[in-house]
Amino acid sequence: MKISNLNPQIKNLLSLQDKSVKNNKLDFKNFLFEKIKEIDASQKEAQKMLEALAKGEDVDFSEVALAISKADVDFKLLLRVRNKILEAYQEIMRMQI
Repeated sequence: MKISNLNPQIKNLLSLQDKSVKNNKLDFKNFLFEKIKEIDASQKEAQKMLEALAKGEDVDFSEVALAISKADVDFKLLLRVRNKILEAYQEIMRMQI
């Protein structure tokens, strides 16, 4: 599969990971923490926009829907990464030495 066929968010993650490996400034733990913070921020932004819409403020419905969709996709991606990390950990724990 070519990288050009991947979701833009996944391409962004891969490019950031490549930069972090090259610069040696970000390790895996810091990389994950930064991504979790970004996902949390997108969740909070979507919640804020949804509350503003519910209050009847002048908010574009399409922007609210887009923010909610983005937060949902970000969260699903985080869950997939978490599941892969847990699978790798469980596989390592099953190894016999």
